[in-house]
Amino acid sequence: MFIQLLILLSINFAGILLEHFFNLPLPGTIIGMFILFILLYKNILNEKNIGEICDLLVGNMIIFFIPPAINLLSTIDLLKSDFFKIIFLLVITTLITMIITGKTVDFVIKRMEKK
Repeated sequence: MFIQLLILLSINFAGILLEHFFNLPLPGTIIGMFILFILLYKNILNEKNIGEICDLLVGNMIIFFIPPAINLLSTIDLLKSDFFKIIFLLVITTLITMIITGKTVDFVIKRMEKK
């Protein structure tokens, strides 16, 4: 499992290095996820290579949300004053996401049926 963690961290680090050396507009962690996607898509990596560590990380994902939640508590006064604005934005962006996702899935299904 340690080797699997090293693989994931190496891919993440490669994305950070690419961002740093080429001054790319995307964060290095996102570039690392693109690299991971390409490696999985091209079957260079497969589930056997990183499956156990991914299951562990997903199973303990709540740990990764603790620091942002604590940071959010430090801005509680701002949240209180703009509560309804934030709720409104959350509802609107959720609806927009649902509509775009639905249209995208509908488009892909229709396209797959034509093949």
